Amino acid sequence: MFYNNKNKSRKNFFICFILSIFIMGSFSYVNINKTNLFSKDKVQEAAKFSSKIEIKNKKNPNKKVSKASILAVGDIMIYNSQLNAQYNASTKSYDFKNNFKYVKKYIEKADYSIANLETTLTGNDIYKYSSYPKFNSPDELADALKYAGFDLISTANNHAYDKGDLSIKNTLYTLKKNNLDVIGTRQNYKDKKFIIKKINNINIGITSFTFGEIKNDNLYLNDSQVSNNYKNKINVFNDSNVDSAFESINSTLNKMSDADLKVVYLHWGNKYHLNENDFQQQLSQKLCNAGVDIIIGSHPHVIQPVTTIKSSDNNHETIVAYSLGNFLSNQRREDFSMYDEDGLIINIDISKNHKDNKTTITKVCCIPTWLNKYYNNQTSKYIFEIIPLDKTFDLNKASYLDKNKAKKSYEHTSSQIKTSDLISISKNPFK
Repeated sequence: MFYNNKNKSRKNFFICFILSIFIMGSFSYVNINKTNLFSKDKVQEAAKFSSKIEIKNKKNPNKKVSKASILAVGDIMIYNSQLNAQYNASTKSYDFKNNFKYVKKYIEKADYSIANLETTLTGNDIYKYSSYPKFNSPDELADALKYAGFDLISTANNHAYDKGDLSIKNTLYTLKKNNLDVIGTRQNYKDKKFIIKKINNINIGITSFTFGEIKNDNLYLNDSQVSNNYKNKINVFNDSNVDSAFESINSTLNKMSDADLKVVYLHWGNKYHLNENDFQQQLSQKLCNAGVDIIIGSHPHVIQPVTTIKSSDNNHETIVAYSLGNFLSNQRREDFSMYDEDGLIINIDISKNHKDNKTTITKVCCIPTWLNKYYNNQTSKYIFEIIPLDKTFDLNKASYLDKNKAKKSYEHTSSQIKTSDLISISKNPFK
């Protein structure tokens, strides 16, 4: 009896053991399939996410093209009438900021803006402030240039040495103190004659030169002999020989090999002549052949043609603005020329394809300006304001604007711009 019960117990144990294995196996099977199910979902989800990333990357690939804009204007000069207008007797200081209030937005919008300073900032301790024929303007002019949005000031012109060594030294110091870049003059002989500015991943090389009289290894600017200490610190070319002039500039261009695009600012030409002379044409052609991309001219105080020229081998094109006229001065049509109240803002768009390392000029927009001067009876002073002759600017904002004169200015400046698919002029605000 005991034996039979023992066998029965063994039998029951065996059955229970088999059932346990079956149940555990079934449970494991379910778990395994659950794991596989969730893994499959995760794979599908990851695939979807990866696909989304791929689509997004296709829509927003790594940036292969960089874009930048540079802006240039003409001559900035300060005459005695302007000194009187900008002086505040109560603070015993000067303020030129109002001159730029209507053009400030254009200057600030560009990535890098350039102006030609055709005066000096020598200070008022040794030399008094003065205008033609030897210019010396208040330091507050530099404050106004920075306020207006300028980044780079060219100081290479025939008035750079008007008050001697101190003109070069103090002008450089004052401009740099206002965080403005400077080309054209240098404090140290070993300083570079150019600047290469990286703007939106595009290296833009810029230099500036002025005509000068070179006799027996002596340099003369505006009838003043430059001292031995400074004669090699001003970027000068000899305007009596175009080959010599080219060699002077080209020696600097050869050192700008890291530049994606080369700009040359030149103080040249004949005063009040509406067209470039033979020297300007010949030097422009040589610079074009040497690979210069943009030539900006100053000194004639009137607008000269804006155009493009081709290299001799027809493989290179250069934008040439022979003269951008007067941006700020007191030269009036009744005293100097019919067109010396006219100026020009030239805005140049640049594009670099990093894949083939090619940089091109994509657009050149010219905005005529006219210098408005009127008398304020309340302050008993003249007001000077640079007016942009552009459709986007409301001319009614300008006080005491002679629209007839401004219209004639726009029409004349427009006639000097050789428009093309590349070069355009702002829409006529008088239509």
